[in-house]
Amino acid sequence: MIKIEQREVIIKIGALRLTGRLDLQAGPELRNSWQQFSEHGINSVLVDLHQVEFIDSVGISALVSGLKQMRSRGGDLKLIGLQSSARAIFELMMLDKVFEIYNSEEEALKGILFR
Repeated sequence: MIKIEQREVIIKIGALRLTGRLDLQAGPELRNSWQQFSEHGINSVLVDLHQVEFIDSVGISALVSGLKQMRSRGGDLKLIGLQSSARAIFELMMLDKVFEIYNSEEEALKGILFR
């Protein structure tokens, strides 16, 4: 089970704080979040993964889906606080070359604002 907190950081930039497991059950919920952001004109999202204890292929797929959606609208999706076990998977799959991964929301926000 995953807990998703959604908020808008500044105009056109949203943030998600995920808690729990990013897996088969969470995938549809996360995809729904991308849709909600889209409906509200938000084209860039910061995703805080500090409290995510597990990520599987469905969770990764949901993140990739969000990245594609944001970039198709001229925005981006930045990951924050990827735990070491998940980071190892991202590196193995070379997703660390696809996603920008930051340690803090402040760093990720700068990555969007000053790109």
